[in-house]
Amino acid sequence: MHRVGQVAVAGAFLLTGGVACTAEAQSGAPTPTPSPSVSRQDIRVQLIPDRVQGGATRSIRVRAYCPLPQGGTAYRATARSDAFTGLVTLTQPPPASPAATSTPVTAAAPPPEVHGFALVDEDANPGRYQVEVKCEATNDIGKATLTVVARPKATATPTRNRVVPTRAPRAGGGGTAAGGPAEEPSGIPGGVVAAALAAALAGGVAVARRRSKTG
Repeated sequence: MHRVGQVAVAGAFLLTGGVACTAEAQSGAPTPTPSPSVSRQDIRVQLIPDRVQGGATRSIRVRAYCPLPQGGTAYRATARSDAFTGLVTLTQPPPASPAATSTPVTAAAPPPEVHGFALVDEDANPGRYQVEVKCEATNDIGKATLTVVARPKATATPTRNRVVPTRAPRAGGGGTAAGGPAEEPSGIPGGVVAAALAAALAGGVAVARRRSKTG
């Protein structure tokens, strides 16, 4: 009889423990189900122009459509590229003042935008360069491609040297060519030779007269 009582007590204890374990298992928090991750899309980046000529410093405009930040975070972004002379800060352009018209305009507001101007290095080699823009408030990233083309080589224009003759061509034989004037001997003008001969003749005549008077 004493043995039967012990078995009954043990059975009751096991039954109570099983019920308590079952209740504890049912009262536990349910296992959370992992939520699917949301993929972030790249922001749109625009380069104006997106194709420049190398060999000189060029300025291009960078526009990025970053989402508006929450709170008091500044609305701006940064742009970088191996073709730029440095890091470029993009800020929100000033709001355009609406034109004064009698008819109210109900056009949709433009999407948020930040922009800035970047300088393309004059030493950038021809090729395609990636421009990366990062929105500072939301860490969104966008990319665009900048193309640098080589400067065309300058072609040298050949110059023609025109030779202008300074003297008439020498005629063959003893005559003149095509009835032209005879070439003056030894390059001395004929007038000078005639004057010298006349002076010598006058001197001879004067000497002859003196001799006749003295004789």
